[in-house]
Amino acid sequence: MTIPQFSTLEQVISKKLSEVFNREVNFDYETDLRNEGLDSIKTIELIVNLEVEFNIQIDDQDLLIENFSRVTKIKKLLSEKYGVLP
Repeated sequence: MTIPQFSTLEQVISKKLSEVFNREVNFDYETDLRNEGLDSIKTIELIVNLEVEFNIQIDDQDLLIENFSRVTKIKKLLSEKYGVLP
């Protein structure tokens, strides 16, 4: 799977976070998103958005808020486990 041309995986994740937060986000990729308002409902919304964007289904065992707490962790999960390319 590939991401849209001229975008990094981090940029696509940030775009999806902006959609979930309903505002532009400019977080450092190591920022703990839970401290920025990422709760369980927003995490589910983010997961669904990522699944649709990349045409994947995230396994139940990966549905831990910790896996989605930082952009770097999301990138690692998507690229290493689901083959989403940067």
